Amino acid sequence: MSSDRLDELIRDRLSPDGQVLSLKAQFIREVGAKALAKKEELKNLRALDLTQNDIGDEGVKAIAESEIFSNLRTLNLKSNRIGDEGAGYLANSKTLKNLRSMQMVINDLSEEGEKVLRNSTALSSLSSLKFRV
Repeated sequence: MSSDRLDELIRDRLSPDGQVLSLKAQFIREVGAKALAKKEELKNLRALDLTQNDIGDEGVKAIAESEIFSNLRTLNLKSNRIGDEGAGYLANSKTLKNLRSMQMVINDLSEEGEKVLRNSTALSSLSSLKFRV
């Protein structure tokens, strides 16, 4: 994923108010997720849809650790090859404290990974967490 391609996707898909970004099925992969986590223009983002992007555990780590996403309320990570390691990054995120809703459907989580997320104290605002269709 080139930087130009990611910039183009953001330009085309970011809502005019800068609060909603849908990158559904753009296959940005881990490298795209890491680049996204550094995009200052996304600091007002409230909703991020990364459905079907193959970001994996390292990609989700970049999202979970990025100050850019501290205002996120909704995060859709459906179908991204995220395993228990990625669940741990999310569960311990210091920056996703405002997150209210997260979709983790069709990932590689075991029951243990789901439990880690459900019992997260860092994600204290989370009221909706979905693992199944």
